[in-house]
Amino acid sequence: MLTPVTNKRFSLIEKRIQAITAAAVVTVSAITMSRVAISAESVELTVTPKTELKIKLSKLVSYSASFSQSISDITGKELQRSSGQLTLKTPNMLRWETLLPDETLLIADGTTVYSVDPFVEQVTVMQQASITKNNPLMLLVSDDEKQWNAVTVEKKQSRFIVVSSDENANIVSLNIEFNGDQLSRLQSTDRQQQKSLLIFSNIAQNQSVPQSLFLFDIPTNYIIDDQRNQ
Repeated sequence: MLTPVTNKRFSLIEKRIQAITAAAVVTVSAITMSRVAISAESVELTVTPKTELKIKLSKLVSYSASFSQSISDITGKELQRSSGQLTLKTPNMLRWETLLPDETLLIADGTTVYSVDPFVEQVTVMQQASITKNNPLMLLVSDDEKQWNAVTVEKKQSRFIVVSSDENANIVSLNIEFNGDQLSRLQSTDRQQQKSLLIFSNIAQNQSVPQSLFLFDIPTNYIIDDQRNQ
């Protein structure tokens, strides 16, 4: 029988899951929401940084890489370091496996997010749309011009610097760095000026990815924290 979670002893676990989820959402929002349709009419004679970023993101269909992540506070002090494996596929699918310092798994299937802690045999279930709300990274890969108009984009060498004009945005700015057309680094800054830096290696881009990687069947012995109706 599946058991809803009510015990307060899981509060610390939930906080750690939330931190992992936030980092994963940054990535899936930036890369996998939808491929941008760039029509001939939308490409200006002088290509702006925003248009160039749209074109680059429109080429990304799937992405797999090892990652290292560093989270730091406003003073630059490192708060957390982790590493693992990331797999993405359009539209909206993510598999985020943290291997160090703890093993955790996050799967987004396009509708629902499953944040899994195998050590305590617990899964937190969330609506994917609710945790990407007010996230400028989601807007980056949208073909809705109103959403694109809510951000500014500047280019410095191989980096695109994106700043949100939405005062309710959880992520206020980000740096996206490419090596050619291949995503290599992603840094985000939240409203508390906390920074998350992701560096990718062993990259496989636009290769075949099994759909089964984005499915999760909840084991019958797992405790469930279902937040979809909250």
